[in-house]
Amino acid sequence: MPEMVAFNSPETVIPTTSESVPRKPLKRRTSALNTMFYYLGLEQRSGEDAKESQCIRILIFVALFVIFITSAIGFFIMWFTNMYNNSLLEKLILSENSTAAEWWENPPVYPLLKVHVFNYTNAEEYLAGKASKLRVEDLGPYVYKETANKVNITHNGDGTISYREHRYIQYLPEESKGKPFDKVVVPNVVFLTGVSKKRLDSTWQQITFNMAASSSGSSAFIQKPVESLLWGYEDPLLKLAKTMFGSEIASSYFGMLMTRNGTSAENFTIFSGETSLEDLAVIKHLDDKPRLDLWHTDECDRVGGTDGSQFPPHLMDRKHPLQVFIKSLCRKFPLVYDSEVTALDGIPAWRYKIPNNVFSHPDEHMPNHCFCHLDSGACPPSGLFNITGCSMGAPIFASFPHFYTGDQRLIESIDGINPVQEKHETYADIHPRLAFPIDGASRFQINIQLQKAAMVSGLEKFNEGQYLPVIWLEVVPGVISDELRAMIYHSTYSANAIQMSLRVGSLAFFVLSVVLLIAKCYYSTRSSRKK
Repeated sequence: MPEMVAFNSPETVIPTTSESVPRKPLKRRTSALNTMFYYLGLEQRSGEDAKESQCIRILIFVALFVIFITSAIGFFIMWFTNMYNNSLLEKLILSENSTAAEWWENPPVYPLLKVHVFNYTNAEEYLAGKASKLRVEDLGPYVYKETANKVNITHNGDGTISYREHRYIQYLPEESKGKPFDKVVVPNVVFLTGVSKKRLDSTWQQITFNMAASSSGSSAFIQKPVESLLWGYEDPLLKLAKTMFGSEIASSYFGMLMTRNGTSAENFTIFSGETSLEDLAVIKHLDDKPRLDLWHTDECDRVGGTDGSQFPPHLMDRKHPLQVFIKSLCRKFPLVYDSEVTALDGIPAWRYKIPNNVFSHPDEHMPNHCFCHLDSGACPPSGLFNITGCSMGAPIFASFPHFYTGDQRLIESIDGINPVQEKHETYADIHPRLAFPIDGASRFQINIQLQKAAMVSGLEKFNEGQYLPVIWLEVVPGVISDELRAMIYHSTYSANAIQMSLRVGSLAFFVLSVVLLIAKCYYSTRSSRKK
């Protein structure tokens, strides 16, 4: 019988028993984490739990193996392939009605054309024999905003696009150092071209030309306002020639940059990137021809490269040179990687430059032999490039401004020539992912060679073959629209952040799957050995 034990108060009693009552052992409580470890093989259990079906463990092993394979593929894709980049770059393909095609047709970039004019300050003294050397002053820049777009566009259906280029030029007085009506004295390109073309003609033809030049008041130098010199004026010698020969003379107007304003005469055909992103924006044909028919090797004569506004993204590896085709200079130019820089308020970019030997004499750089005159074998001095073939026969030679990288004799031949690398080299700061320039400067100089004719007067004081600089040009990106700036920013920072997140995530997922798979195999093997 149970006894009653009192505590303090007689009313409070607790029943007790003299016999011990056996208790059931408590069943161990398990958490979800314990259960997961058990099925992964990372925890051992005994008794009835150990007898549970092995099917779940097998399924989990298969699932772990699938996860491992998936994570390994993801890790390989993110770290060792360009699949992520390619998915972004596909938006650059110039497919019809795409955003990329719309931006290509009407670029949201408004380049600035900066023109420097060489004003000859002692031309009269030199011609009179009072000065032994010509002297020039570098005037400008005279700055113009270029609005460039594509017209007559045809998507050919074979992964190419044909078009013409249209430019509209607008003078920017607030950006310019000088005024459009500034009078300058420069070499008379029309007269000197006429002399060059007549020098191999008969004596009578040379005398006739000399009389025509004298009657029109044409001589070795001409004084004109900058605006007229650049964009066109009616030349008295051309006017006389047109009166005499009619339709044989296309126009009586001449300007150093007259053909730059308006629609181009050339028809370009480029690859749209639809068939291969590696050909994006590369020029296939110029006027339906793959060659220029100017130079005597296939490599020099073949059109190719891009117009400089876009490059194939796969070439952005610091090792391969990029190629830019400049129609006015009749050739492709290489751009080689130089350094890492920042542009547009901190956007990382790769700086590419035209090599210093691009205008070198073949004795200094053998690949340039293909640009020499084939019949005569004549090559200009280092620093000059003969573009007579695409200048309507005018003895025009291109160079870098102030004969930068040129033969020292060119620099010393005229007072006022002062080449400086920072001011006169050509470079492009290119976005490493999008492969188009976001900054840079394209700089070239136009010179005319003086070639005498026996019966033409007024050139006695000059040296035969003397090179006279006329103008030099600098083209910079200028104004970039806010929309394009935003796209460049997100393609740099947002895309890089997403890429890095995916890389880190794929690495962590891969490492975790490897650890779990190894642990599963290890504990399963140990458990089997114990049994």
